Amino acid sequence: MKEAVLIGAGQTGRGFIAPILQANAYHITFIDKNKELIDRLNAEKSYPVHYFGDGKEPVTISGYDAYTTADEEVIEKLAHSDLITTSVFAGNIKELVGLLSAAAEQCGEKQLRIVCCENGVHVKQPLVDANISNSISEGVIFCTTLQPKEKSLVLISEDVAELPVDGSVKGMLPDIVGMPLEADFPSLIQRKIYTYNFMSAIVAYLGDYLQYEVYGEAANDPQIMELMDRAVPVVSTIIAREYAVEQDVQLAFTMRAVHKFRNREIYDTVYRNARQAQRKLNKEERLYEPLRLAEKYGQKCGYILLAAAAAMRYAVVKENSNPDTLMKMYENFHSADKLKEVYGLLKESISLKDVIKFCAEF
Repeated sequence: MKEAVLIGAGQTGRGFIAPILQANAYHITFIDKNKELIDRLNAEKSYPVHYFGDGKEPVTISGYDAYTTADEEVIEKLAHSDLITTSVFAGNIKELVGLLSAAAEQCGEKQLRIVCCENGVHVKQPLVDANISNSISEGVIFCTTLQPKEKSLVLISEDVAELPVDGSVKGMLPDIVGMPLEADFPSLIQRKIYTYNFMSAIVAYLGDYLQYEVYGEAANDPQIMELMDRAVPVVSTIIAREYAVEQDVQLAFTMRAVHKFRNREIYDTVYRNARQAQRKLNKEERLYEPLRLAEKYGQKCGYILLAAAAAMRYAVVKENSNPDTLMKMYENFHSADKLKEVYGLLKESISLKDVIKFCAEF
């Protein structure tokens, strides 16, 4: 039987990746640093994945093994795997270098086959820099998976059929149904981050500004809906031009994101989407790059500035970030002074309607 090792037994690993691999007749091994979670997986021996809406029957994941990262069996499991996936958050990939390096040494001539399934650009780089394998790829996640009850293995997920993988990396497996190999993966992952994740940031950070806790309620707030609708043509234009995509194709891509976030059946929280705001303000991230592209192509950037300013407000108020540090990250933009103005308005709790009106001018 083919062996898949899933590093990260959270929502994405267990609720999205595992069903795809189980359907392809892989034996699954979960690895996670959370001992309580691993103990629960071993005790219960199976768990269900439900789906939003009524379109798909639940799937039961069973017959797996589960280990903590400290268990001695882990290195051997990794070394003898046919496929390794990671879903640990992009910022935690570097923590896997030691574990995967040890497994690579045990492999001998065999190359580990790794797919990093994180939300970010160039997330595999720490593993590449460590020379762990010649076959390290990335996957792009369009699926939201949630854990409705704390300390429960039960998950609920979107019915998303595919996990696209960078097909330019040698050694990837072409025969996994639901994991298509994308020829131009860099463009796809960047379009996803700068479209889906950017639009999500509008909902999360302005939703917090309006004191929403439920993500779907925030996305359907009339003021946030107006802001999203105004941002759609700007984002679609800059992404289409940067990645040489037909305008109508990118517009449809953007609108799929908008419709997803406004779907009240997908129960999510503002907090889950807003957390780690300072990281999301970094270069190559969901707020920085759309602003760079808007300036590059001479497009109005007021709505992008509003999203960035709202993220800064969240980082300062909820996560104790330093506002001067955040502003310094954006000091080389032509619109840096406007960003400070918008941030100042949010800091003073000006009505969102008035802030949107202000941002419409530039």
